[in-house]
Amino acid sequence: MGVKTETFLLLSLLIVGGGHSTPVTWSDRVEALQEHGQVGQPSASGPYETSWELVNVSGLVSGSYHDAWVIYPSGTEASDKTFPLLSFAHGKDAGGTALKPSYTTILEAAASFGFVIIAPRSCPEHYCTNFYKDQLQCITAAKEGLASTGLESVDWSKSVGIFGHSMGGAATMISAGKDGYDIAAAFFLHPYYTVHAEDIKVPAVHGTGSSDQICPAEEVKNGFDANPFYPKVFAEIEGATHLEPNSSGGRNKHRWDAYVPRLFMCHLNGDSDACDLIYGSTSDSLCYTDIEMTDCEVSVGGAGDRNDGT
Repeated sequence: MGVKTETFLLLSLLIVGGGHSTPVTWSDRVEALQEHGQVGQPSASGPYETSWELVNVSGLVSGSYHDAWVIYPSGTEASDKTFPLLSFAHGKDAGGTALKPSYTTILEAAASFGFVIIAPRSCPEHYCTNFYKDQLQCITAAKEGLASTGLESVDWSKSVGIFGHSMGGAATMISAGKDGYDIAAAFFLHPYYTVHAEDIKVPAVHGTGSSDQICPAEEVKNGFDANPFYPKVFAEIEGATHLEPNSSGGRNKHRWDAYVPRLFMCHLNGDSDACDLIYGSTSDSLCYTDIEMTDCEVSVGGAGDRNDGT
């Protein structure tokens, strides 16, 4: 049984294991178009307005800044509601005052689907090998009760999601192997290194681009191959540069923005439609969308493999 299965069959594999890893070819995508009609993309804008709040965070170890942005659903629609927490780790030289302008688009997109995001501003420049500790410390500090309007709306009955770009993608990969934080899913955006991929303990998407000359796609694919946990996805966007997740610069087209929140809607909220957009074969699923992919592979594992068991 390959990637091209009906949605309920694919989701059953996510529950019990079985199946295998299958790359999606162009002929697969043409077939999906014929079966389902015009290939498209899901919306990258959710039902909520979003707001930003800067909060002090003690215990950050990566230098210069000891605070974090909190991006959260706001406005009338969000009133009296609670939302899962996501922790985001920025890329090299994109912390401090550069974090907000560098990632406004992708962070507001994710928050608009009903997530509270905390993003440390520490490590404003250079490469910080311990940056993952700040990503995790933000989760701990938020749960311990930071003074924050946005964090007051976190639903702690639900698990936490993590994501990051470049250096932050590598940090997220390390965080994805750590116990004690109730992490349920991870999205690695153009990760700078793929060390510790063998320690990953949660479902994950490994995202990259064919024109990324900073973190080459083959290195990201190596991390995907080393990742022992299922389900997992490798997606290489044709022509995407290293700056694809950033708000401006390069040839970025914000093509990850719709899929980052769907991974967390799937694993934190149990949203089967969102699961299908990440792992399925409908015309707007990640590997079948009209976003041109150099390579796209969904792996749901086999009997005896490490599986999320949801």
